[in-house]
Amino acid sequence: MKIELLGRWKNLLSIAGIISDSVSFMITTTEALADVVRRAREAGAVGVDTEFIWDRTYYPTLGLIQIGFPDGHCELIDAPAIEDWSPLAELMSDPDTVKILHDAQQDLNILHRTCGGLPKNVFDTQRSSGFVGLSSTISLSELLKTLLKVRLAKTETRSDWVARPLTDAQIKYAEDDVRYSVDLMLNIMGKAETLGRKEWILDEMKIYEDESNYSERDPDYEMPRVRGSGSLTQQQRNVLRALGAWRELKARRRNLPRGFVLSDDALVSLVKRPPNSAEEIRQMKGLSERSAERNRQYIWEAIERGRSGELPDLPNNKHIGPSPDDGYEARVDLSLASIKGMCLADQIDPALIGNRAEVTAFVLEIDNLDASRHRMLRGWRGEFCGKALQRLLQGEGSISIDSKTKLPQLS
Repeated sequence: MKIELLGRWKNLLSIAGIISDSVSFMITTTEALADVVRRAREAGAVGVDTEFIWDRTYYPTLGLIQIGFPDGHCELIDAPAIEDWSPLAELMSDPDTVKILHDAQQDLNILHRTCGGLPKNVFDTQRSSGFVGLSSTISLSELLKTLLKVRLAKTETRSDWVARPLTDAQIKYAEDDVRYSVDLMLNIMGKAETLGRKEWILDEMKIYEDESNYSERDPDYEMPRVRGSGSLTQQQRNVLRALGAWRELKARRRNLPRGFVLSDDALVSLVKRPPNSAEEIRQMKGLSERSAERNRQYIWEAIERGRSGELPDLPNNKHIGPSPDDGYEARVDLSLASIKGMCLADQIDPALIGNRAEVTAFVLEIDNLDASRHRMLRGWRGEFCGKALQRLLQGEGSISIDSKTKLPQLS
């Protein structure tokens, strides 16, 4: 990571905040895109955002990509018009150019699917805010208002970003999403440097360079999240997994919403009141006649697969080790209180450390902790609280209430 507030970044500090009112023109050719990328790499840091529609497809349909420069000038890339995305792939994978996004992962997934190129040197203004006394899930409009006293008009969130021409309101909305990106990054990193958190943020931003974030998961190893699927027997759960896996793969292949392939209601009905043959699927409630005719054999094969027990074991994301004892919940609550106290004292969002499920697994595996499974032992988390919490749970540390802050602290 090369996010620095020294050297070339002092040049950014000198021009960030001088917001340009220059007019954006839509980038519609690969040649023009390559020129934007060249200038972005020369700038060293740019804001990046996407606008898309996502209603009748499995994957989002990209309409626009915005690139925001340090002086506030913005370039708008007309996604449907671009045939060769290789220049953008070069930008996204350039380790010497910071790509600044807000709530980065979804945009990065869309960009990776569009142009390829594993993202390098990403800065997330939302996640990084959790290190400087703000929420790690803060909205862009709230962050701009808090740090830069800028108020955005959020009137185009339901726009059709594929239809052309874009309205003036759409263009302003899109530009504003990246116009202040460099300013925000410098503001956050300035606060982080004062608090001694700069290296922690750089460590956290490496999560966006993990290749596993950009590969599609094998649905065989997932349990579908559907309404009305509570209180199922083990065999019913297996059938649900098999049907869900078939639906997921078909939705991806045809780029359709899952519900267009098989609705949640129909899925649950097939699980709870399974047919005795492929022919009976024709009469199932919640299935259109056309869908039943087209898919009944595949649905029947999925049901049979679930019943047969052929599915692989689900990954154990909860814990490895002994069964919970009577006192484990008390230790989990103590751990969560300790984490929250330390975070409040040091102006860090507790959500960045880990959720209750992660802390529970940490507690239950305390006698055989593996840093590869527990991020609380790695990087800045381990330095900040993870290793101290490990000592406490192993009976080697202590917890007390700070007389000034009245918050719990580990030692």
